[in-house]
Amino acid sequence: MTRYYDHALSVWQYLKLDQPLQKTDALLLLGSSDLRVGERAAELYHQGIAPLLIISGGKGRMTDGLFEHSEAETFAKIAMDCGVPHHAILLEDQSTNTGENFRFTQSLLEDKGLDIKSVTLVQKPYMERRALATCQQLWPHVQAQITSPQFDFLDYCSALHPSSEVINLMVGEIPRLKDYPKQGFFAAQDIPESVEQAFMALLGIGYDEHVDV
Repeated sequence: MTRYYDHALSVWQYLKLDQPLQKTDALLLLGSSDLRVGERAAELYHQGIAPLLIISGGKGRMTDGLFEHSEAETFAKIAMDCGVPHHAILLEDQSTNTGENFRFTQSLLEDKGLDIKSVTLVQKPYMERRALATCQQLWPHVQAQITSPQFDFLDYCSALHPSSEVINLMVGEIPRLKDYPKQGFFAAQDIPESVEQAFMALLGIGYDEHVDV
């Protein structure tokens, strides 16, 4: 069990970047099934990290049928419940994957006549690396940083997101980090040997290989 946890922690620490944050032009919340991402975005807004909260997400594979409304609308309600004013929120509610989050948000910004030079991405902890790499590939003109709900691995796991599910999803991230840059989906990533070894050790639990970019 200890080695199992150590392997999981190695992958978690690789995927979760823990970047220090600076003020940016906007926050961009990338929709998901984890409502704590919305609470984190609201926290950052109140800290003055950015004056605008963009929420991107339609209904993805993991949220279709989970939420009554789109991811964008669902997270907007959370943000407003946490005190973010309606006028500070911009919604993109058609995207179904990470790449579309950026492409559709770019179209929305152009339609609104907005030009952001810097952005703080907000996503789930184990998707920090992939989300930032996607932004760097699709928005090379924007200075980007990323954050997520502030939990360590064990505290992040819950009844809604049990450790077995989180580990399955983390294991699924590694092949994407290897393969998707070749397809132009996001910037190439260096994967340390220790993370490769941890990934191989965790493969025995199995994972769902079909997760959209």
